[in-house]
Amino acid sequence: MHMRYRAALAALVVVATMSPALATPPLDGHRPKIIGGIDAEPGQYPFMVSLQKLDRGESDHERHWCGATLISPSWVLTAAHCVEDAQPRDYAVLSGKTALATAARRRVSNIKAIHVHPAYDSRGLVNDIALIQLRRPVAKGQFALPLLGGDSGYLRRGRRFTVIGWGTTGLEGPEGAPTVLQTVQTPYVPFRDCRQAYPGLEAGKVICAGEEGIDSCQGDSGGPLLVQRQGQWTVLGTVSWGVGCAQADYPGVYARLSDGHMADFIRATWTND
Repeated sequence: MHMRYRAALAALVVVATMSPALATPPLDGHRPKIIGGIDAEPGQYPFMVSLQKLDRGESDHERHWCGATLISPSWVLTAAHCVEDAQPRDYAVLSGKTALATAARRRVSNIKAIHVHPAYDSRGLVNDIALIQLRRPVAKGQFALPLLGGDSGYLRRGRRFTVIGWGTTGLEGPEGAPTVLQTVQTPYVPFRDCRQAYPGLEAGKVICAGEEGIDSCQGDSGGPLLVQRQGQWTVLGTVSWGVGCAQADYPGVYARLSDGHMADFIRATWTND
């Protein structure tokens, strides 16, 4: 079984083989994208962010590292494994884009601080969330709200979530690394079923979603697991990890924001400006 982070980490693939019971996905070199999705419409998800690693290339498309969500003018939510040990000067947040440009363009850091969950465990990707504070607020930004409690009504068989990202699509050629944001409706997988695939999962800390042919993948890490709640796009989780992408019986695993440790971290760190 190939376990991997869902972050865009390098051009070379370095995937380790491990037992899913360990729930310890190793660092790998995929550039994740949505599997089974379609192009998003311009402006459809104005809160979606590309986390750019500034030394990765000359264009925004090349520099894409992870997904993230703008949750208020100066704050972005992403996965801890995307920014573990990261320095703000080495990254930038790119917001307000549906398509990532392929033309060379210089970009500088606009990040003031990176806050990784203090109990993040890189071995099992437990508490896999982080908050990024921007140097200046995003002018006229539109946001998605994190749901920090009361999400059980959404965790039922038949529910489908929206997942978006610039990660790998599983297709050959340029279509495998699209410049246009991808969107897909992915089905909820009950925890009991998910634990059969990943016996090491801790109850309450994750949401599982996906089916054969539909999933998030490498490069989608940190992006949102979304529902519409009272007319507002709402984040229930962040893309974290999985075995392969869109494989039967191995759904994607998402950090669950309503978990007490994660919700407390967000409340204590996010100034909600």
